[in-house]
Amino acid sequence: MRESKPPKSCRGFSLLEIMVAILILGSTFIGLISAFPYAMSIIKSAESETQAAYLAQEKIEELYEAKYADINVGVIETKHRLGSAGSYLYFFQRQTEVYYVDSNIENPSENPADDIGIKKISVLVYYTNSLSKTEKIYTLNNIIIEN
Repeated sequence: MRESKPPKSCRGFSLLEIMVAILILGSTFIGLISAFPYAMSIIKSAESETQAAYLAQEKIEELYEAKYADINVGVIETKHRLGSAGSYLYFFQRQTEVYYVDSNIENPSENPADDIGIKKISVLVYYTNSLSKTEKIYTLNNIIIEN
């Protein structure tokens, strides 16, 4: 009796096909794995910017609680660290400035003669960007009007 070959539809994979498939899957897997550290640094950068926004908003809210006349004009909070070593706030610095503005919200001034009942509050939060390792500044400006 003569042995017959099984039909092509019943044959398995050759060693070469398996090696090519493993190579493709392996390179795809390595590519995906290498993307994780970059994605994590993007997430950390966004987290830092969000924390900076919260810290700026916190200072704005604090000033909103004060009376208009009690809010001094000029640099009311010089650039300083917000926490001690070991705290996440250690990596953030904040500076707060308040100025009188005219009715067009222009021409900031420290001159009390320019007071028409509008003050501009600028809060600057400094932090280090985890991607570029450079100092970034988050600025939040707000207007407060005398009641």
